[in-house]
Amino acid sequence: MDMHIDYPTLSAFADGDLTPESRTAVSAHLRTCDRCRGEVQFIRTLGDGLRALPTPSAPRNLIGEIWPVDREPTPTPELRTSGREPVQRGWVLALAAGLVGVVAAAIVLTFGAERMAAGASTLTLERATSGAMRLSYETISPLAAETRVRARIRYWIPDSLRFVQNEGGFRDIELSREAPGMFEGVADLPSGTVYAAATVEDLDGTYVESDFGRFWEYLETDAEGRPTLEARRYQILAALEFNAPRAAELAERATSEFPGQPEFWFWRLSFELTALPEASIETLRSTHAAQLGELDRVARNGNPGPVEIDALSRYASLLGRGELADYWQGELRTRYPRHGAAALVNLQETLVSAAPAEEKLNALEEDWADLDAPATAQVGLRYSYEFADPILTERWLDRYEASLAGRTLSSDTEVARNLMAVPALWPLAEGWILDRLSYSDDWVGRARRLDQSRRNFEVETHQNRANLYLHLARIRLGRGDSAGGIDALERSVDEIWDPHVFLRAAEIHRALGSDVRAAELISLAQADPVVPLAPYLSVEEDVARLWPMEAPQGEAQAAMRERILEGLLDEYVRLDVSLRTQAGDRTTLEQAAGSPRGVTLVVHAIRADLVPDEATSLLRLNAERLNSVGVRTVCVREQPDPSPVECPGTDSSFHHDPDHEVWMELRAWRELQYFVLDRGGRLRHRGEDLETALRISIALAM
Repeated sequence: MDMHIDYPTLSAFADGDLTPESRTAVSAHLRTCDRCRGEVQFIRTLGDGLRALPTPSAPRNLIGEIWPVDREPTPTPELRTSGREPVQRGWVLALAAGLVGVVAAAIVLTFGAERMAAGASTLTLERATSGAMRLSYETISPLAAETRVRARIRYWIPDSLRFVQNEGGFRDIELSREAPGMFEGVADLPSGTVYAAATVEDLDGTYVESDFGRFWEYLETDAEGRPTLEARRYQILAALEFNAPRAAELAERATSEFPGQPEFWFWRLSFELTALPEASIETLRSTHAAQLGELDRVARNGNPGPVEIDALSRYASLLGRGELADYWQGELRTRYPRHGAAALVNLQETLVSAAPAEEKLNALEEDWADLDAPATAQVGLRYSYEFADPILTERWLDRYEASLAGRTLSSDTEVARNLMAVPALWPLAEGWILDRLSYSDDWVGRARRLDQSRRNFEVETHQNRANLYLHLARIRLGRGDSAGGIDALERSVDEIWDPHVFLRAAEIHRALGSDVRAAELISLAQADPVVPLAPYLSVEEDVARLWPMEAPQGEAQAAMRERILEGLLDEYVRLDVSLRTQAGDRTTLEQAAGSPRGVTLVVHAIRADLVPDEATSLLRLNAERLNSVGVRTVCVREQPDPSPVECPGTDSSFHHDPDHEVWMELRAWRELQYFVLDRGGRLRHRGEDLETALRISIALAM
């Protein structure tokens, strides 16, 4: 008989009233008990209780302020309220609802009606007198019921030699609940920090909260409270990585704040050239040409730093002034030969040179002696493969490994693949692979992006580890170690159920004469419900080459479906949240999903153009399969667009979420996410990878 925790204890757990020892015991039970976990989720669903109150939605222009567009705002509609849906779940659920109402009332009293109307969370980061960074987090999100939450922070400190190579530092800190929906903590950030970006999440990394698609920020300010030059500079650099539309808006603002800084003009022009129609570009260039002339005059009469000189060269190049770009490039090398910007100029020159690889590598050695720039190590390692010299490659590999800048497990896996391509480097490749596989999966640390959920990070990690094991298998089998090779093969399959991995492993098993195992893996690959952009097997002859007999599918399909549906979310969401059609008619998420209610795949974006071409193609490619099992695709955007935008693979357009109700109900936090609702309207998946969302949608509908 299954054992379950009594409901009062679950209620106390959800409200954070258990002792640390009891909370640990309950948490351990919840990891394996779907029923108790579902009850806790219901109790914690603050939205259910909060929406029973007459609370308007978030400010209509909130997303527009964060993701600006050059359009007139649409009229603000009348505020609407909605009552709570009746729930028939007995006295314990009445108790749960009561607890939700108590917490909701406490939050209203704490934050006030104005804050409740905004419907947004806030995280403030400010310097304390001691120099530490104090964090204050206030929320009415599901995180309000947690006793502790985690803030993850990336920060930047100016480096006089490595500006263009600088990698942000990282900190994570647990914040303690001081009152319902209010958390506090102190982070020990270095005193030279000029800019920091942060998100907040639950301690399991399941739900990440950000400031409506961007990060909460700290900027160093001057005596008048304005961002300093360095703070704005690093804010734009961070936005270039995380939020390009935001970077464009910041670059334009920075040219007004710091009109004498050529880097901001360079960034502004870069964004404007990509956004304007061809007919307007010449006028734009003329305007910027005058600005370039003034910046050039001031620089020649002054003493510009390396960042300014490098930006002048890039700005001139973007405007077609090659002679001026070369002049300032030469000045950069002459005045600041050991600066990171000069290292990148040298690197670019080496890359485009027609010189043989040996000369290029010698030039890179000289550059490295002047400045150990990470980019130099990356390029030097790439050229070293051509010489099939383990000693030479190991020297550049050590240099690459010594720097964290630009390195991820994905890039390390790519290095392993390149080493594998040269048999003479296999011993080096094996050591490199075993080192990567020995690392623990630090999902809390800097390896995970601020806006990435733990689940998505772990999927990426398992994918890379599976590829590393496949490389290791080939090395071991190549030297005659059959047992070691087969062990590595099976470990690759255990890491992740992925058709690409199955087929690569099947090919090796087939070559070893392991026909039965090859057939099993091919069956699993063919059982994948998603039609990929690039076929796993390009032609039917490839199937015959790997396995000439038809592989059994029934068991494989059942096993694949079971694996896909492991560990899904099970969260309540309201389906009557308001949307607008392209024509401006009011509808709801439930109506958009159609009737009868089936599995719904929600493509949610800040703007429709943030959905990449690959995702659009994948949706169209799988449209027939989705329709055949009854999956309805609904596309939702936060920003208005007067032109209709097709929801890929459907006969409808993007819906508009003018009051950000869908954003808040689905608990979105990124500019683009994918959500899956089951037939009962429960949220089963929230993620960043479309292929995963498609698999879950189809598996739930089958």
